Amino acid sequence: MQTNHLVTGPPRSGKTTVIERTLDQLNALGVRSDGLYSPEIRVDGERVGFELVDIATAERTTLAHVDREEGPAVGKYHVNVEAVDEFAGRVFARARTHADLVVVDEVAPMQLHSSVFVSELEGTLDSDVPVLAAVQFRSSEFVEDLKQRPDVRLYRATPETRETLPERLAVQFDNSLD
Repeated sequence: MQTNHLVTGPPRSGKTTVIERTLDQLNALGVRSDGLYSPEIRVDGERVGFELVDIATAERTTLAHVDREEGPAVGKYHVNVEAVDEFAGRVFARARTHADLVVVDEVAPMQLHSSVFVSELEGTLDSDVPVLAAVQFRSSEFVEDLKQRPDVRLYRATPETRETLPERLAVQFDNSLD
């Protein structure tokens, strides 16, 4: 059974929009969502980093920033691996036991520098709780392997599908939870 749903597409294709709109519809139906998302940090209109946000508590931490000097580099950003480790360990464990749906926006090179994130994500994908995650269109071997899992259904976000995909996903999740 396909219980894990991955939304993929190139940058700016609408992956995050699809996930946010799907969550809005599911929350209106009473579905308990938990997980992580990674919004941009902007200063004067310029992207300078990314945060990690705990969906359940709204707690935030810096995922990566141009002003960080430590941590692995991804483009012009340096990743705060310790923060990713702490959030991933706590949030995924809680979500697997208390949520109807685990959300991950997104599974990308910054997050994958954390072995805790990778391990906890794999454990969550293997659990009975369905996952809705955004993944890059072309990415690491790890992400490509995720896309090939037998329990995964892959959706492509495009400017055309980002309007209809949220309702389709919400209906599928709602039906699977009945």
